[in-house]
Amino acid sequence: MRKTNVCMKRPFLIFNIILGIIGGLILALAIFGHGAYHAIEEGDNMVPGLVFFYILGIVVVVVSVLGAYGSRKEKKWALILCCIGASLLCITMMVIAGKVAASKSQVQEAMKAHFEDKKPLDKADEHTQNSLDALQKEFECCGMDKGYQDWGEHIPPSCHCPEYYKNTSKCIEVPKTANVSEEVVYSEPCLPLVVKYVEKAINGMLGILFGFAFFVMIGVVMAVVLLCQMRRQQKPTPMTFSVHSSEPDYKELPEPTENI
Repeated sequence: MRKTNVCMKRPFLIFNIILGIIGGLILALAIFGHGAYHAIEEGDNMVPGLVFFYILGIVVVVVSVLGAYGSRKEKKWALILCCIGASLLCITMMVIAGKVAASKSQVQEAMKAHFEDKKPLDKADEHTQNSLDALQKEFECCGMDKGYQDWGEHIPPSCHCPEYYKNTSKCIEVPKTANVSEEVVYSEPCLPLVVKYVEKAINGMLGILFGFAFFVMIGVVMAVVLLCQMRRQQKPTPMTFSVHSSEPDYKELPEPTENI
């Protein structure tokens, strides 16, 4: 039996090496997340994500091993299992990408609904106020959707504009009232900035998911091509027999006559 085309085997082997590295990175990310899970007191929501990353990493590594073994040893069963596993991976990535894209439009409404019940923010619980303080320092904003007015009577120091931002469009003066002294705070609310940041993260995640799905699909195509080559090479050459005798392709030469 002839060997399969080397021009296809080598790229497929390189593909499986890269796929195995990706699977190892996914497993490393899952292990790192597992360590972070034990360090967080309220980390129960992380468990489904960790389980998914463990399963995904193991499946990716197994698919890469099957593909490398099947192409190296020319084993059809290994290549078939590699095709099935890679196809399932591709479908999974597309389904996840669809769900992530659908959740993109729900981010702003979910965040707004979460903080709407906690207004005025100066009356919210300590955990919520600490979270908002961190957001305001990070994004240089104040309040959620209505600016400093969301804080009611007491505006936190994290809303105050530093000296180098004063007299710019980034800051706004709070009118002096009986309960609020004249202050200069950030003019932008935090919700649009946070939503924009989350949307960028979602777009990046979608790019990774679609890119990985396309990469895996290339591997499926290469595996199918290798299987077709192996199938053609394993076909026996048909032999034909005939029960009828046929005349030979040569003619008898006449015997030379003696010269008298």
